[in-house]
Formats: sequence, structure tokens, C-alpha cells
Amino acid sequence: MTKPAQNLLGELPRLAERRRSGEFDDAVFAALYFLYWQIATHGEPYASRKCKHDPRPDMAMWLAAMETQEGETLRAQLLDWVGRYQFRGVIANVPVALGQWLRGAWPLVLREDIPGPREVLRMQARGARPVTVLTGYPRLLKPVLNKSDAFAFFLHDLEHAYKFFHSPELHAAQCMFFTVLDGALDRGVFTPHFVDAGFVERFHYLMSDMNTHPEHSRQYLRAILVEFYLRRERKVPAQALSPTAEREIADLMRAVEIPAALAVCA
Repeated sequence: MTKPAQNLLGELPRLAERRRSGEFDDAVFAALYFLYWQIATHGEPYASRKCKHDPRPDMAMWLAAMETQEGETLRAQLLDWVGRYQFRGVIANVPVALGQWLRGAWPLVLREDIPGPREVLRMQARGARPVTVLTGYPRLLKPVLNKSDAFAFFLHDLEHAYKFFHSPELHAAQCMFFTVLDGALDRGVFTPHFVDAGFVERFHYLMSDMNTHPEHSRQYLRAILVEFYLRRERKVPAQALSPTAEREIADLMRAVEIPAALAVCA
């Protein structure tokens, strides 16, 4: 990484302090964080215009505006940029999520830590979704879980935010599923299965890193349950499970059925 890029990322802790002091809110900070990282990562070709009538992105001008603009003027400028430009190496869902956050349309929750799978599950059951922003330098350059650095993890969270919120109907359905799954955990339905590390890893993925239609989530859950019982019975995937195992899986799947009466998020 070049020295100018290092200097730019070195400014992120100062930006975080400005947020904590109330100079700007979480959504504005997240958009600033995105653009600082984007410019540091790619330099001059960090963005491109969608429409030929728009001005080409000017790195020096953007950085100066981010440093000097305040309040709603800054928010409007950030909204304009994420709406009118595309960003190198970033899928379109990410700026859409940032724009919806800046508008206050999506209840994203800024975190300066990495919430555990159960906490993410409970947030999703309530209709919210976390976005982790790590600002400590040089920690932010190091891997975060299975992502290469803090920026990759931040982008991943925003991609999930889009999957969780972009469709109101799908959002409501996901809330229902996560509510039911959280209730099953409260009742200890899956506790006997947590002795299996492979099951735990996949179940954590289901809880916190899988934003899709509930039926897909249920199919995934059934698949990891089948894997669990195959391991317990010392069988290979091509072999049939015992009738006892099949009955237990059926009982577990009934425990995470979405009641027809559950029409809103918990």
C-alpha cells in the first residue's frame, strides 16, 4: 500500500472520534469510511460515472468536500455520490445500502466490534442488521474472520444488508424465520447437536450469515441436520439414515415452522 493510502486510512480513527463526539451520525460515518477506503484502495480510478453528462469523479475534490462539508450538506453530497457513481471492485448493492442508510430507510446498526452469531440472529429477528466498522490502524489492514481486511468485512455486511432489506416482503419473511429460530434456541431444541463442531459452524452461518428466502434457510438447516446424523451413525452420504434419525429430523424441522399467524417481525 502506498504512503498516501496509508495516510488516508490513518485518518479513520480521527473520523471515528468525530462520530463519537456527535459531529455526524452513523450513516454519514459509514459512507465516509467507505469512500476513504475506496480511494485508498484504488487511487484515481476509485469510481466512474454512470451517466456521461455527470462530471468525472475528482479524488482531490471529493476528499476536500468530505473534510470540509458538514451536517445535511455533507449527507446530501454523500447521497449524490453513492447514487450517481459506480465504484471499482464494489457490487452495486453496496452503494444502494449506503444510500438507504443515509436516508434513514433501513435500520442498520453501526458496530465497532464483531457481534456473535446469536446476537446477529436476535437483531435480525427484530428487523435490524449490524454493520461492523473497524478503524484501529494498522489493525484494519489485517484479516477479519474470513475476510482479508476490515474493508472487505464492511462490504460483506453491506451486501447482507441489501439482501435483508431490499424486498419488504422478503424482509418480513426473514424476520419471521429468525424469530422462530431464536425461539427454538431459547427452548434448547438444538442444544444436543452443539457437541458437533461441524454442525455448530454451519448453524452459526445459518443464524448470522444467510439472508435468503426462509424456505432456502430451512432446506439448508435440514441438510446440516442430515450431515449431523450421518456422522453420528458413522455413515457416508450415500447411505440412508435410520428411521429414528429421520423422525428426529422431522421433529426438529417442525420446531422451526413459521406459524401462519406470525405476520410481523417480533
